[in-house]
Amino acid sequence: MTMHSSILRVAGLATACLALVAVPAFAHDGPAGNSFNFVGTFSDSQPFSDVVVSDYPCFDGQTGTASGVDSIEGRYNNAPPFFHFTGIESLTYRIDYPDGRYILGGSSTKMQIEANAESGSNNEKDTEVSQDHAAVYLAGQQIGTVTVRETLHTTFNDANHDGAIDPGELKSSVDNLRVSCP
Repeated sequence: MTMHSSILRVAGLATACLALVAVPAFAHDGPAGNSFNFVGTFSDSQPFSDVVVSDYPCFDGQTGTASGVDSIEGRYNNAPPFFHFTGIESLTYRIDYPDGRYILGGSSTKMQIEANAESGSNNEKDTEVSQDHAAVYLAGQQIGTVTVRETLHTTFNDANHDGAIDPGELKSSVDNLRVSCP
């Protein structure tokens, strides 16, 4: 997993959690017909900046300063005990390294999140398809490109109904991972 993917995962998870608990404050929503279903849209955009030890492709273990803007928008259907969200997260970023190299990039992640507790057990399925394109510079001259493409699948099944992730309840896989370096 790249530093960029880590940022996306944390931001995506935080945004999804925020959507679950604060949707009425940030979204355009309303009941669907005469039911308790709420459907609507959600969007958020947050700047970020931090010194990180990078696991960005081709820069493993190097310390850099990352900054950028992480934005998400999508649609949701919240019909307790069922929740469904589809959206797109986009990220623009810059990472500066002490040796003078820097990366300018952007990414787009299509995501789908489904949580269902209708059976009495919490079940969640997440799928994210990401594309990341960046240019690597030194002394103002482009010296290469970095491209990352991946599909991430995550499932959680709270088999013992305790609301906590226990061994064997969380599964994750990556498909179609492709990375190119300068």
